[in-house]
Amino acid sequence: SSGINAEYGGCFFLIGLELGAVEAISLAILVGTSVDYCVHLIEGYRLAGKYQPPPSWNGTIRGWRLRHALNHIGVPIVSSAITTVLAAATLSLTQIQMFSRFGKILALTMALSLIYTLFMSGSLLAVFAPTKFTGSRKSSLKGLLIAAVLTCAVTPLPLYLFKEAIIC
Repeated sequence: SSGINAEYGGCFFLIGLELGAVEAISLAILVGTSVDYCVHLIEGYRLAGKYQPPPSWNGTIRGWRLRHALNHIGVPIVSSAITTVLAAATLSLTQIQMFSRFGKILALTMALSLIYTLFMSGSLLAVFAPTKFTGSRKSSLKGLLIAAVLTCAVTPLPLYLFKEAIIC
């Protein structure tokens, strides 16, 4: 999510959006939705560990698991992103300024999230993901603990960055 937040800042600058109260609140809400696609892809990778690659597979186990995950969960991820971006695009055409700005931010969020999921997360899974991990209670608790620590460490960052917009 920090990678997507960094991309937001650059895109805001490029398309000329000013950081106001609507943007700060929208980004605080949409940070959670921006990781959904990534979580689904990782879950697909994890579930792919239950199956063996076919004998004709010449690549790595990681590559096969990623391909299996993309074949099974990739289409719903892309479909969800496209429908959300189209809905947000129509919302951004409204006359009400607050809804228009929220629509632009939502479309940007979903587009960046999809790109980040397919390219960055996919690449990281193909190179660094465990090959034999299928999940257990112990590993799930470790993951939950790591996620909690990272969430506590990263959550104050957007509030610090957007404090001037929130105060106004």
